[in-house]
Amino acid sequence: MGYANTGKGKAREAKQAATVAALTVSVGTADGTVADVGAAFSQATLNNNFRDLADKVNEVVAALKAAGLMA
Repeated sequence: MGYANTGKGKAREAKQAATVAALTVSVGTADGTVADVGAAFSQATLNNNFRDLADKVNEVVAALKAAGLMA
């Protein structure tokens, strides 16, 4: 199966996904892991998990935009 407009740095302009706003998280500290909150609940661990996931989603969106697959 071939794709149209696949030259270096080009995407299928007619099939480009709509833009997505970046996620904003005002709590937690990113450390690149999603940790088990555990039996003894930890708000800090939960906040850190949300920060890590939001940061990773933002990285994926940025990569899709850089590849021309998202506006």
